[in-house]
Amino acid sequence: MDSGCVLVAYASAHHSTEEIATTIADTLRGVGLEVDLRPADEVRDVKPYRAVVLGSAVYMLRWLKPALDVLRRRQADLAARPTWLFGSGPLGETPETADPSIVPPPRDVAELARRIGARAYTNFGGRLTADTPGAIEALMIRAGLVGDWRDLERVRAYAAGIAADLADTAADLAATPAAAG
Repeated sequence: MDSGCVLVAYASAHHSTEEIATTIADTLRGVGLEVDLRPADEVRDVKPYRAVVLGSAVYMLRWLKPALDVLRRRQADLAARPTWLFGSGPLGETPETADPSIVPPPRDVAELARRIGARAYTNFGGRLTADTPGAIEALMIRAGLVGDWRDLERVRAYAAGIAADLADTAADLAATPAAAG
C-alpha cells in the first residue's frame, strides 16, 4: 500500500466519538497505513495527507463546531483527496434510531459532503453514561437514553472499506504511465 499518511480527525464531546475514531485509526494501521489521529480542533491543514476521515458527535442534528469548521474551512483541500465523513449518534432503541446507518447527515454536512465529493457519510450509534455531564445530557439521561449503541465491528468494517478503497486507488495510480516514469 501507498505509505502516504491518512488523517483521522474527530470532534467528541464525551470521548465516544474519539473512541470510534481510534478504532478507525487502529484498523487502518492494522493493514499497514500510516495514520495521524487527532482532534479536529488541532487540524490546521489537510494538504500533507493522502486521505482524510473526519467525524463528529451529533447533537440536536448538528455536528460539533471543531469538525464542522474543518469541513467548511478546508473544502478545496478536502475535495482534492479522498475524504470520508462519519457521525456518532443517535441514542436509544426507537424505530428512528435502532439502525443508525439510516440516519442522514445533518443538512449542512450533507451539502458540504456533496461539494467536496466525499466518498461516503456513515452514521454510527452513540453512547451516554449515567454520569455524563451537561444539561442536554441530563435531559437525555432522565429520558432513559443511557447506553452504548456503538457497533465497533461495523466501525471496523467501515475502516476496512476505506483501506480497500485506498489500496485500489494506489493500484490504479501505479498502473498509469505517469506513475511509472
